[in-house]
Amino acid sequence: MSETFDTVVIGGGVMGCATLHYLADLGITDTILLERDTLASGSTGRSTTILRMHYSNRVTGEMAWWSRDVMGNFDEITGSPSGYRENQWILVPGPGSKRAAIQNVELGQSIGIDTEVLDVDAAEKQWPYMRFPDTECVVWERKSGFADSHLVTRGFANSARNRGAIVRLGVTVTEIMVDHGRAIGVKTDQGNIFADRVVLAAGPWNMEFLENVGAPLPLHTVRHQVVRLQHDSEFSDNADPFHPTIAESVSGLSARPDTPGFSLAGYREDPVDRDTYNQGVDTDVAIETITRIAEIIPAYENVTWAGGWSGLFTVTPDWNPVIDHVPGVENLVVGAGFSGHGFKMSPAIGLSMAELATKADVTTFDLNPLRFSRFEEGDLLKSAYGGNVFA
Repeated sequence: MSETFDTVVIGGGVMGCATLHYLADLGITDTILLERDTLASGSTGRSTTILRMHYSNRVTGEMAWWSRDVMGNFDEITGSPSGYRENQWILVPGPGSKRAAIQNVELGQSIGIDTEVLDVDAAEKQWPYMRFPDTECVVWERKSGFADSHLVTRGFANSARNRGAIVRLGVTVTEIMVDHGRAIGVKTDQGNIFADRVVLAAGPWNMEFLENVGAPLPLHTVRHQVVRLQHDSEFSDNADPFHPTIAESVSGLSARPDTPGFSLAGYREDPVDRDTYNQGVDTDVAIETITRIAEIIPAYENVTWAGGWSGLFTVTPDWNPVIDHVPGVENLVVGAGFSGHGFKMSPAIGLSMAELATKADVTTFDLNPLRFSRFEEGDLLKSAYGGNVFA
């Protein structure tokens, strides 16, 4: 038995659900989202959900800045909470990176982001329980934060459902159907679904779909470990229990407060097989994580490892996403290779994919730098800090 919709969205992570929401905002509600598991069951649900805006490229800075505002006003926008909590964010850029930090901060300020560069003495006066070895400066964003990936994903989905969209779980998409260069729907393990538009937002599973329609992207997956840490009773005497989110560009470490008495630290990007990787945390990585955080916040020497998880980043050669029409396949839009930036930019990405799918003449963001063809053209985005998650 087959069905027909205006638009089918493949993938029930935050990208797919955000796209469904913004399609509804654009008046497209004859839509269906297909997810083989549960909402936010992939990379979305394994994120540290940090909402920082410090980037080396205008488009990603603008998308992160706009998205943070959506997260902060999510209840008004979708009718559901996001779990948003405002929290300062600081970056330790490492030795020899002051010029890069200033460049990125000036870019952020031109967008409207409340950010500045502090010298080490000023930073240690601002946060007397912190130490900043081996760096010339510290980047400070005053109005960053974090949110709850499950709440955000469900909120976007429910907003679309309330306006007529269908979210169907437990359905595996096996193929995007293409006829004479045009996407006409999808094959699933429960029958064919025809549609005028197809949006591909399947995270690490985008690779096979793109290869099968003859438009491969240079994507690979890395394992990002998230270590949960519990503070002892004396932590508040040595450090603010709600300290700024800290990031270290040299190692790729990020750490933020979580529920009272706990913190989350994201660390390492190791190449892995998508289907067989260890979804837990390695003991040696937990130890190294605590050691590295304690170099910045000495009170972390006394924290307890309280578990954690690992998730996947799907990475492009320049550590920036692709948001574009798929070349050679009319009416197929893809968001792929978010490289660890996805959650923080997900509202802007969802809006952009919805606009592309509806053939908007002008998109809210200039998506040309994130085009599909840039790798073949050799026109990669640049990062002030080299190729890593702080692109």
